[in-house]
Amino acid sequence: MRFSLLGPMEVAGPSGPIALPGVKPRTLLAALLLGSGRTVPAERLIGVIWGEEPPTTARAVVQTYVATLRRTFDTAGLPQVIVSDRNGYRADVAEDTLDVRMFERLVERGRQAAQSGDHTEAADLFRTGLALWRGPALGGIGESFLRAEATRLDELRLTVTEERVDADLAAGQGPRLLAELTELVALHPTRERLRGGLMVALYRSGRQAEALETYERGRKVLADELGIDPGPELRRVHESILRSDTALLPAVASRTPRQLPSPPPDFTGRAPELAALRATLVRPGGMPVAVVSGAGGVGKSTLAHRVAHEIAEHFPDGQLHLELHGSTDSPATAEEVLGRVLRDFDPATTPPGSLDERVARYRTVLAGTRTLVVLDDAANEAQVRPLLPGGPGCAVVVTSRNRLPALAGATFCELGVLPADAALDLLTRIVGAERASIEPASAAEITELCGQLPLAIRVAGARLVSRRQWSLSRLANRLAQEQRRLDELVVGDQEVRASINLSYTLLPKAARTALRRLGLLGLAHFPAWVAAAAMEADPDDAEQVLEDLVDVSLLEVDGVDPLGLMRYRLHDLVRLFALERAVEEEPAADRAATVERVLGAWIWLVDRINETLPPVVPSIQGTSRLGRPVAEEIARRVVARPYEWFRAEEEAMTTAVELAAALDLVDIAVGLSSALCGTAFGGHNRVLDDSLGSWRRTHDAALTAARRTENALGEATLLAGLGQLYYEHDDFPRSRAHLSQALSMFRAAGDVRGEAATLAALGAACREQGYLPEAVHFLDRAGRMWSELDDPGAMGHVHRLAGTVRLELGEYPGALTALTEARASFAAAGSRRGEGLTLRSLSLYHRARGEWAEAEGFARAALAVFEGTEDRMLAAYSERALAKALLRRGDSVAARRLADNALEVCRELGDAFGHACTLRVVGEVHLAEGRLYQAKDCLEDSLRRWTDLRAELFRARTLRTLAEVHDALGDVPAGERMTAEACEIFRTYGAREYQELSAVTGVSCRVASP
Repeated sequence: MRFSLLGPMEVAGPSGPIALPGVKPRTLLAALLLGSGRTVPAERLIGVIWGEEPPTTARAVVQTYVATLRRTFDTAGLPQVIVSDRNGYRADVAEDTLDVRMFERLVERGRQAAQSGDHTEAADLFRTGLALWRGPALGGIGESFLRAEATRLDELRLTVTEERVDADLAAGQGPRLLAELTELVALHPTRERLRGGLMVALYRSGRQAEALETYERGRKVLADELGIDPGPELRRVHESILRSDTALLPAVASRTPRQLPSPPPDFTGRAPELAALRATLVRPGGMPVAVVSGAGGVGKSTLAHRVAHEIAEHFPDGQLHLELHGSTDSPATAEEVLGRVLRDFDPATTPPGSLDERVARYRTVLAGTRTLVVLDDAANEAQVRPLLPGGPGCAVVVTSRNRLPALAGATFCELGVLPADAALDLLTRIVGAERASIEPASAAEITELCGQLPLAIRVAGARLVSRRQWSLSRLANRLAQEQRRLDELVVGDQEVRASINLSYTLLPKAARTALRRLGLLGLAHFPAWVAAAAMEADPDDAEQVLEDLVDVSLLEVDGVDPLGLMRYRLHDLVRLFALERAVEEEPAADRAATVERVLGAWIWLVDRINETLPPVVPSIQGTSRLGRPVAEEIARRVVARPYEWFRAEEEAMTTAVELAAALDLVDIAVGLSSALCGTAFGGHNRVLDDSLGSWRRTHDAALTAARRTENALGEATLLAGLGQLYYEHDDFPRSRAHLSQALSMFRAAGDVRGEAATLAALGAACREQGYLPEAVHFLDRAGRMWSELDDPGAMGHVHRLAGTVRLELGEYPGALTALTEARASFAAAGSRRGEGLTLRSLSLYHRARGEWAEAEGFARAALAVFEGTEDRMLAAYSERALAKALLRRGDSVAARRLADNALEVCRELGDAFGHACTLRVVGEVHLAEGRLYQAKDCLEDSLRRWTDLRAELFRARTLRTLAEVHDALGDVPAGERMTAEACEIFRTYGAREYQELSAVTGVSCRVASP
């Protein structure tokens, strides 16, 4: 068993932590554990739990809490630890199972060691005790009357930290304590003992002036905050530094080095990495070398120090910790490091002068020993090699922002950010479980906004600790503002921006340029050719620069996309840093040019796709003059797998359009938005909520910019694109409204192509709503304009639409002529998709004529075009057409299979129009097979959907079939009412079905205009 009170209260058994009951039972258990095995009277427990106003049933409730705790232990298979007697209760636990007692015992031993002059042993004992802490004492027990005890323990922790610093200084430490002491003084500016320790450490590092400045800052803090002067001990240290007193210099170091920094008290996660490193470093035989690499702030040193402490017992001859400063602009040389090490081993002897001699003596000293060497923050392999021991027995842990792949024989551990649960656990350990539990969503949001980077989480946590009045949501809201996020991630000398900048300043010029421009683009992930466009570089050269950025952990490999291209990503905080540098270092014209080059490359590739897979809906702009060619190998891969490419690049292209629009680069934003209205992209963006579609996002962003800059032609193009988007999403009224606006603007601008494309789109929207004469009007005008523009693909589109409209009107000769012309035009344009659509329309034509065999043949031909492709929606539409033809031929079994599959695809793609159509076909199949009630359910569902879509003509067709179901069920009056309603709709819209129903019902009528 293990009882933990030094942090969030926790009880663990052999199987792990045990879930304890509520706050008050936990408070009772904590009071008993703190009683050191003594009986705690019930009255005392009542006071601890409720204070001065306990309930009248308090004693009975205490008994209930004790029983609840005993059941909890019993359920967990643990022995009972709460013993009762007539005077109260006590906790019967061994001292080595309670962290408070273990801590106090280690502190006592440390103080004894310090009194006897063994300062190294004292520091190690204090360090071990402090490692038991996981956060503020007694976390998670609320504002109980144990707060005084918690405050005492927290103060003891800080006092022991001071004693450990004193012991380290007495043992000869100095420079290695600087980072820790700087942070401690920043957190506790009025603690004179810590400030004095920092002054001594600075003095021993040759930084006398900074030591004196530290005293002056402390004097001012004490005066301003407490109204007092520094105490005698701090004044003594100050005076000694003023005199350059040698007594402050370190005494002779111990011959057995114990140089490991304190283990991090809030270490969390990294279990697989810890296990792998342990296994590597304690492996018998040889000299294992483990390299821990990763980005700045990812926790490399923390992990190395943790594993070093865990395996220290395997290296009784010492543990060396060598700080190499590799991420700074002044990395330590091997000569300097070896000089320090050799002086530590033998202060009386001057190290040899040459590097080779120092290496030889260093390896001689370590020969035959079991010594652990931690090389922290290495710059490169050349810096590390001279510091490796020469033979078996020793082990080496190296941390570096670089991957050090040329370090022969090493085991490599590349460290990424923390998993989400470990990141949240780290923040919880820092701010306390109680505080984090009050705002769990905000705690998770903070770790997410920190990109799960340990340094960022530690800084955020420290800010919350130093600002107890802040809620977690307040910090989350501040971090959510991207432009100030890095400003928020600063506390004391810890700063995320500065950490990244250390790596940035050491980059060669090309890599700095690449990082800035990638940050400017703000892409979640990207292939190398995008970086090449941003850099104006050869693709191979750009890829090498990216790999260099990966090697220094400023860029991450994000896998391989379906085209076989390596993809990369920037961590969010690195991206924000790079964006800052781009704004600061790149002129505005260069930033705009970068965005235009990258978007131009995407436009060029989309145009290449549209040449190979001509869109059925004619492009408003045609081939763009804004396209910028990319490498032919990239173009070949993209054209070969366009749908996969769209999926891989969709978010990046959308983000880039939004950026271009924000920079008022309207032409390029409009150009890529319009190019992406092609068939492949449009089909991919059919989602249930159009606000989520990238088509919508690109158009909304670019439209705002076009209006802001009064770019009328760009506005018209985008309105037409939105009209097409609403058409794809079956919102025909909004589609017509946007298209009508665009038509007026194209006409005013004299843009014939834009006008022709918009007329055709209006014809399609009118057809879907049943406004057939209007559709003919728009399509005839579009056809005349496209014929003058000599665009066979566009002519095929208009002919096909005109053929389907004439079919709806019952103008069969004209319908067949138009569809035949459409098929020929699409063939001339090389548009297989257009041919497939026309084949499906011909199937509908022959079905309307009662020519079932021909209808089946054309439907199968259409399905053959789309089956097995990414065009799942049109494959489903072709299956539906085939199902109808087979149903008419009496094969209801095959019809049902096809209709069910089509229905599933429409449902999955969020195609409301197709869903309603296919439900009607499924209903017809049920009717044909005699399942009248299933038929009724399907048709009524279809009817509701047509009502929602305001598609009256299709609603009428469903009413007609539903009338047959009611007739078959014996409800003839209902059937007659539905037939009459359908007849009136057909008459209103001038549809061919009116003549059919007139023949059946004997009603004479004229075809009316809509």
